[in-house]
Amino acid sequence: MSASVTSNSHNRSRLACVSCTRRKVKCSKTIPCTNCVRRGEQESCILGPVEATSPTVIDAQQTNRRQSRCETPSQQASQHELDFLRRRIAELESEVTKSTSNPGQYSKNNVHPTEDAASSGEAPPSYPTTNPIDAVGDRSDSTDAVMKDAASILEFLAWGRRKDPDYHSVVSPEATLTAGTASGDVRDSHRGEATTDTFGECSPLSILQLLLPSPRQVCQLVQYHEECLLWYHGSFVASVFRNQLETFYSRHSGVVDNPGVNLQWVALLFSVMAASLTCSPPTRFQSWGFRDPERSTLSKRWFGAVITCLTEAEYTANLSILSCQAIATSTISAHLLGFSNSQSIHLAAAVRIAQSLGLHDGNREATGSKVDREMGRRVWCQLCSQDWFGIPFSESYLVSPLYSTSEPPSNCHDHDMQPLPASIPTITSYCRFLREVAAIMPQLQDGLMVCNTAYTRYEQVLAWDARLRALVTTERPLFLTSVPIDPEWPSWIPWARRALAISSGHKIIMIHRSFLSDSFTNPAFAFTRRTCLAASKTIIKEYKCVVEEDGPVLWIHQAFSVAASIILLLDVLHRDPSDRQSAQHRQLAEDTVDILCRCPNSMIAVRGVKLLRALLAEVSKAMTAEAAPNQGRKRRRNEDSFLSDVQGSPSGRQSHTFDFSAFLRTFYEDNAGGQSSRQARGAGSLGPIPDGGVPGEDAQPNYYQNNEADTADFGEPDFGFPLPPAGLDGGNGFANLLYLVNHDCFSMT
Repeated sequence: MSASVTSNSHNRSRLACVSCTRRKVKCSKTIPCTNCVRRGEQESCILGPVEATSPTVIDAQQTNRRQSRCETPSQQASQHELDFLRRRIAELESEVTKSTSNPGQYSKNNVHPTEDAASSGEAPPSYPTTNPIDAVGDRSDSTDAVMKDAASILEFLAWGRRKDPDYHSVVSPEATLTAGTASGDVRDSHRGEATTDTFGECSPLSILQLLLPSPRQVCQLVQYHEECLLWYHGSFVASVFRNQLETFYSRHSGVVDNPGVNLQWVALLFSVMAASLTCSPPTRFQSWGFRDPERSTLSKRWFGAVITCLTEAEYTANLSILSCQAIATSTISAHLLGFSNSQSIHLAAAVRIAQSLGLHDGNREATGSKVDREMGRRVWCQLCSQDWFGIPFSESYLVSPLYSTSEPPSNCHDHDMQPLPASIPTITSYCRFLREVAAIMPQLQDGLMVCNTAYTRYEQVLAWDARLRALVTTERPLFLTSVPIDPEWPSWIPWARRALAISSGHKIIMIHRSFLSDSFTNPAFAFTRRTCLAASKTIIKEYKCVVEEDGPVLWIHQAFSVAASIILLLDVLHRDPSDRQSAQHRQLAEDTVDILCRCPNSMIAVRGVKLLRALLAEVSKAMTAEAAPNQGRKRRRNEDSFLSDVQGSPSGRQSHTFDFSAFLRTFYEDNAGGQSSRQARGAGSLGPIPDGGVPGEDAQPNYYQNNEADTADFGEPDFGFPLPPAGLDGGNGFANLLYLVNHDCFSMT
């Protein structure tokens, strides 16, 4: 009887896959099955071999083995593919049958499989299965490691980027979806836009033609870029581009797919227009005839058109300086539109293309006309600046200063290309000086990498801190100081002064980033704490002045003010709430939130508001706990806040430490759930905007001006305090907090 039972069971083909059979779990009996898909093992999901004792089955198996021995490897591979396709067709037919009775379920399971996996608590197969919340708490030494990177995590959250691959996107969890969206790297609050392709049957070039506005509007956008934005990046020569634009309309009638039109130049055109439309104030773009939401739609579509043109032109094979110019120019709009991730990749490609063209080699740039050489120097200068400014976040760089031997751009006007003294402002002046600031970053990184102790690393930080201070205070061009403005100077001089003050303050913070989080708890790094607080106040002061001007909206204004506010709030969370500076720092952060709420079309602002409000909520909890009766204070703090008391501070007063790891976990939980409902409200839920005051006009990057107690003692840091225990790696919680927001990162400042 037992033999009969065994024989009958072997005659039945197995419907469960091998993996589920081995694990002894219920299988969906489809290939690949549901369990294997959720485990990311769909490639290995196969049915078990058909075992049999009957002569018929045995003969069939022997016949198959004989046939397989006669087949070539290619025939066997083809047979496997056919078998897989047959199984897949059967599976899809089964799904279609199910959809008849429950179409909503079919749409959920097939249109957005990644979202379905996320809702079920399982990770999609393309990504690690580690739960992001568990990852924060389960890693070894997680508390120390997370806290050291706290601030950078938050800053990069505002950028929609991730410094640590283990941290899934928190502010914008859609960033982990397999497919990107038309609106940017991450799906933002502009959910009203249609995601379907209205022109699905049109060629890419036909769609590009539809995206071009009238010739008059194109000229207005280009003129604004030349007058108000080109000083900031200097990626192309205005006179050359203007002549090319005239040829585009006079000879080619403005037709993109004309055989004589270079698509890489068209990419530069769209890059210029996208920057102008994104960065211009409302009064300006409305005068050109653009209104919201068309402005929001076109700015993103134009940015996407840049990549479409480059792809159609096969720019990685057909090397041209035009692609480098288009990509470098795109940075000014990429971060505001939410394309930081893709822009960093394209910048890396542009660097390699420029190196292949010899733009980095001073010996190879001797060929060509004076204009060609100057054009190459300008775009290479910009690519170097963007690469080096990204070092604090990527901990690496693409362009080695040792092998970058080309001359910096000449301080000259476009019409004659004659070199002028550095004191005379030209279209290249700001970029020339900013490159000197950027050149500090690779030297600092190299110095930190060869140090083995926190003591020697901190010496490097102090040395380059002093170098940057000297550079921005004594070596900057005269027109970038606080001297009266000459009427003959270009209109962008006041904007450049404020941009330099904001960017220089942020670079001071970036130099100290490795010790910033430790400075809140270790008095050995009190100098870093005072320096970063003073720089943060300078950034916010200048930002308040910027919003009262009718100048261009630069992404660094919003991004660096978010970074400054993060530092101020982290300081409040590590300071006694009764300290008078706590209220001052909190008010500055609230002022920043109010200003950012006026920028609903900026992804940096949207993410930054979300993050800063979460930190402000923690500050409110801390103040409430402090004001509570003494007998219940400890209990409430432990239950409702991430603060803990620290006794024995140098001042003799009680201080606090902030549990960033717990905050990050809660922040993720709050933003991962109910995401759709919050996004449906969009920017309209940012709240009322109070009017802000107008600070003084001095744009000098003085990190300590009007900072009261912060300026009391700015001597050398006291190394008599105990240094952190062995094993401190200089990691920075600030670096990771900033990552939750957004990327001075791989871009120009």
